[in-house]
Amino acid sequence: MADLKISNMTSLAAGTAREDVLHIIDDPAGTPINKKVTVGDMVNALAAPVSLAAGAITITEALHSGRMLIVPDQTGNSAYTLPVPKPGLTFRFTYGGAAADASDTSIATVGGAEFFSGSLLFADTDGNAFSIVPSDNAADDLITIIKPQNMDVLLTGVSTSEYAVSGYVSSITAPTIA
Repeated sequence: MADLKISNMTSLAAGTAREDVLHIIDDPAGTPINKKVTVGDMVNALAAPVSLAAGAITITEALHSGRMLIVPDQTGNSAYTLPVPKPGLTFRFTYGGAAADASDTSIATVGGAEFFSGSLLFADTDGNAFSIVPSDNAADDLITIIKPQNMDVLLTGVSTSEYAVSGYVSSITAPTIA
């Protein structure tokens, strides 16, 4: 067994359970150390929510992808800049404040070549109405959420230039995708 290559082992595939153990190499770029982790512990660690800071923040794949990103109650507007999209890369923004925020939140692509496709559901909290806020599916690279009361915005990389947007925003003013 000591001379068996990992690539020659039988795959567990669909039989994988949370208590199964995986071999990992911790710090492969620095001082590599062989360690073990259960599937459950690994999944939990990679999906742990991240509380974002207010202000201008660069969102990264390593720190933020696949996790719930909690936007704080803010004292000023916040601008979150996404990395270049790639297929399957996801970011989920949710509002963590206790009441309607007094500031706006914007989510932008990193450059001029990337865009948002899809739409958001807008729940108008003072007019008791719902509407769809669509993107143009071609050039929109900025989502602005005006004084959110609640939101859950999912961005999924479709290609190296496109993020699909879906979710909802509750506020007294409709968000924009421009």
